[in-house]
Amino acid sequence: MTPTELNEYIKHYLEKDKTHTAIMLTGEWGAGKTYYIEHELIPYLKKDKKSRCVVISLYGLESISDISKSLYMELRIKALKKSERIETGKLIAKTIVKNVVGALGINVDMSERDLQKLYNSVDLGGKLLIFEDLERSQINIVKLMGYINNLVERDGVKILLVANEREIINKTSENLNCNISEMFSTQIEENKGNSVSEDVQQYLKIKEKTIGDTVYFESEYYKSVENIISTFKSEKLQVLINKDVINQLALIVRRECNQNFRTFIFATQKMVDILDKIEENYEEDFLRCIYFGLLRFSARIKAKEFPEWKGTEFLSTELGTNRYPLFKFCYDYIRWQRLEVKRIGESKEAYDKKKLYDKEAERNDKDLQIVFYCYDKAENEVKSALQSIEQRLEKQNDISFYSYGKLAANLIKLGRILEFDYTKCKECMIKNIKGKGDTIDSEILFMPLFDFEGNEKSEYDDFAKQLSESMNCDNQKKEFSYSPDNISDLYDYVIRQETKISRKHQFISEYKADLIAEMLFHASAKQIDDFRGMLFAVYRYATKTDFIEADLKTMEELLSFIEERINSHNYDIDKIQLKQLDWLCGNLRTFISQMK
Repeated sequence: MTPTELNEYIKHYLEKDKTHTAIMLTGEWGAGKTYYIEHELIPYLKKDKKSRCVVISLYGLESISDISKSLYMELRIKALKKSERIETGKLIAKTIVKNVVGALGINVDMSERDLQKLYNSVDLGGKLLIFEDLERSQINIVKLMGYINNLVERDGVKILLVANEREIINKTSENLNCNISEMFSTQIEENKGNSVSEDVQQYLKIKEKTIGDTVYFESEYYKSVENIISTFKSEKLQVLINKDVINQLALIVRRECNQNFRTFIFATQKMVDILDKIEENYEEDFLRCIYFGLLRFSARIKAKEFPEWKGTEFLSTELGTNRYPLFKFCYDYIRWQRLEVKRIGESKEAYDKKKLYDKEAERNDKDLQIVFYCYDKAENEVKSALQSIEQRLEKQNDISFYSYGKLAANLIKLGRILEFDYTKCKECMIKNIKGKGDTIDSEILFMPLFDFEGNEKSEYDDFAKQLSESMNCDNQKKEFSYSPDNISDLYDYVIRQETKISRKHQFISEYKADLIAEMLFHASAKQIDDFRGMLFAVYRYATKTDFIEADLKTMEELLSFIEERINSHNYDIDKIQLKQLDWLCGNLRTFISQMK
């Protein structure tokens, strides 16, 4: 049922139902039942300007008298506030009063006239009693249902029970072996007694007598997400929200949050807190990534124990997703309530770098999806996506490099079909990818996935050649200047391309040993340590067959140059730098020994 349909159904029950039974609204925890009651049902029933709903939470209540006291106090306070006049023939809930008089110290032997006054103080005429959190009550469920049965059958009270019935069944019988949907039936199969406990059977029997209809509540996710976001009244958050974003959030709530809107509210609160602390104007894509990462991680920690951090210094795809990683500053804020604002900018840089080298980025890129799979799309839609891509390519950090090969092919095809001039796109792509050859696997970038017509193939080959030349794959290492400042860049290259270097079976021999040695005697202790770490990453497990003989000879030459310089005392370095060089010599001896 939609909220509108549910409202109409409950109003019909309140005004016209003659069955003397209650109705039940059941659904998973956090599915939005309470939100519906407060923001949809109560306002709907108040349209005639009457106070028609009395809401009582059964959470933690331990006795029937606790319920009666709660009801009595709720009704009496409302009566006093509104100075309601006693009307002849109004509904009196004797079941409530009987459970109140002793508990409140009222004289049970009062006169009939005084008892009538007490009855009159709990007017339920035309009202709907809403009992929430039925499954969280500490009262025996059979006794509780008996009490409710007295109210609806003997006193004629209209009652809406709001519960997670699955939890009622599980609480009553931990080893229940039946489908919960079958429990919604008013008929109890005779053979069911062999598969459920006696308590469950009793519950089902009294439920059949007490409850007429059981309605399974499933929220309108899109509307609920939209309404919850609006309650935060955050202008910064609203800027990030559009129809597509709400659809994505609703899908996450439904599938990953187990329909639990409390999890969504928790994550949204954290997002608003973070936005309030941010002073810089970050791109919407990055801010949405924060939001989606927070929501997915919140869903995880609500279902399981809080995990330890698993990721880089700034982000984790394991605790988030590949498209929407969890940022370390978000993890720290949720776990320790500590928000380091300066880390947000650093995280943005890490996120941009990740996007550029994401091999699966196109799957989550709306523009690329339209262009790559354009043959069932409208012309205007495809042109709009092409124009968006053209603008986005002006920023190097927006579209993954691994989309460039496929994008080039589609630009050529669509350039002809739609008469689209892709010159600006091409110029930006060549500029953006310049010098990135060491960090991009060109075999993946230019995979032959396209069927070309006419001279499209030669046009694509020329485009791919210009991209490849700009990447500068073959010349990048030849441009190494043998300056200590270049060591960190070379170290980064090795860490990223360790597998590729291993397949190539060659590394150190591509450089000149004498120039490396000279460079190291002008390097800081940290730079020498990075150089050692780089060699260790490549050669730590190397054997004779893993690298070409030229690598072995280059290492022997490098060791000789360094030892000769140290022994001659022809250097101007401190003792820590000298110790680093001594350790480097030890590393080289180990590698040489392994490779002989």
